[in-house]
Order: sequence, then structure tokens, then C-alpha cells
Amino acid sequence: MPQRPPSTHDRRRRLGHALHALRRRAALDLDEAAAVLGWTAQRLGSLEAGLATIRRADVKELLAVYGAGDEDDARVLELLEGTSGWWAPYSDLVDDAFETLLVLEEGADRLSSHQAGLIPGLLQTRDYAWELISTMSDQPLDRVERLVELRQARRKALERRPRPQVTVVLDEAALRRPVGGPAVMRAQYERLIAVAQEPELTLRVRPLNAGPHRATSFTFHLFEFTADRPMVQTELLDREQFIRCAEKIALYREAFGRALAGALDPGESVEFIAGLAARC
Repeated sequence: MPQRPPSTHDRRRRLGHALHALRRRAALDLDEAAAVLGWTAQRLGSLEAGLATIRRADVKELLAVYGAGDEDDARVLELLEGTSGWWAPYSDLVDDAFETLLVLEEGADRLSSHQAGLIPGLLQTRDYAWELISTMSDQPLDRVERLVELRQARRKALERRPRPQVTVVLDEAALRRPVGGPAVMRAQYERLIAVAQEPELTLRVRPLNAGPHRATSFTFHLFEFTADRPMVQTELLDREQFIRCAEKIALYREAFGRALAGALDPGESVEFIAGLAARC
């Protein structure tokens, strides 16, 4: 298998580990260091976990607080290089939580996605994304256009080499909910059928007659890494939520397994989606 080049997550994680080691050497816990810096502990923790952007000025401030020497300064500043993600041109559209999601998408070796109400962003066509974003957000058209561009660019997460292993469970309700007109939905169905042919992506439809399960009404994504702890992202009405607690992740893993247990197999899922496309 070809070696995966370092992702933004990999590079930021190495930088975060170096900063974590310097903080520990300075005998500061997370809360103490954050207080000295005037930051929140959550922000500092995200930086050390490799999940957030860190500016050169922030790094220099951290190095000063930790009493790092010239050798440490040079090493850490070298690690800082290359930690900007591909989404840098869209930085005005990307808040901290969204950036964490993009970092996880780009770096995960395995992604398990449970989608309750809509087609997942990574699999949306341009027209589906446009209809969705323009309907659900009160934004000027030029900003909507850039948000759509950004969503389409997220496909890079699925197209990198070697490709991540992706399993998507789509609730039938997400497939039947109309977004745009019949032509938009037909193109979206065709897109799903096409990506379902890719060997690294498994698409499973959970039909309504499978009945409810623990996660029926929840959308969540489980990101797994070869060299890092897994993380779950869930979508709330007003924010993204990220979970690293092992016990809670086990609950989401179990819920995903239950969703899979009632889903159609990959071939049946493609036939089901093709049937919906034929009726558009």
C-alpha cells in the first residue's frame, strides 16, 4: 500500500505534541498555561491535539511562556511550516469548529458516517449543496457561492491517496427529502450510485421499515486514525460537537453497528437509490 503523505492533521499533531512537551517541562497544567496566555483551556487543548490553526505569533508567545531555548524555538517554528490546510483561501468562512471537521476529514484513515436527514456534505452535488445552503442560511449570493465551492472542495478528503475507508449509512428519509426540484434530486441520486462503485466507499441505505434504533434521529461521524485516538463529530442546531472520550465513542460505535445491522447491503442500496432516481 502506498505511504500516505503527511496530512494537515499529522503536521499539526506533531507541532501540538512538541508544544505539549514544552508545557509539561515548564510544570504548567493546561488551565495554568491557558490563564497565563489569556486563552481558554479548550483552545490550548485543541492546539495541542492538532485540531486548530495556530499563528506564528501564538507559537512565539507559547515558547516565551514555556521558557523555551533557541534550539526549541527553531525546532517548533520549523514544525509550524506546512500546518495551513487547503482551506486557507476560505478562512473567512471557516470558524474553529468547522476547521476541526476539515482537519479530521483530511487526516482520517477510516470514516464511519451516519446520516439521518440529508445527504452528507462530502457526497453532495453542486446543485444539491446550492439549494441546501441558500435555503438554510440567510447569506448573500456571493457568499453562498463560496460556501458551495468550499463544500465541493471537501471531496479532496475522499480522493487523496491512499484513500480512506469510508462507510456511510443513509437513512431512507434523507434520500426522500426533496432538495431543489426533480432534476436536482435525480443528479444527486446518480452521484450516490457513482460513488458507491468506488472500492474504498461503502454506501448502505437503512430503509424506514427497518424500524427505529438508538441513533435514528442523529447525524454523527466517527473518525479513526492509525496513529491517533478516534474522534466523533455530531451536529447540533447551533454548533458542532467533538467527542474524544473513549467511553462515549464506544457508544457511538455501537450505535453505528446497530444502524448497519438494519441497512440494506451495498448492492441492494444501489438498487434502492436507482429506483428513486427512476421516479424523478
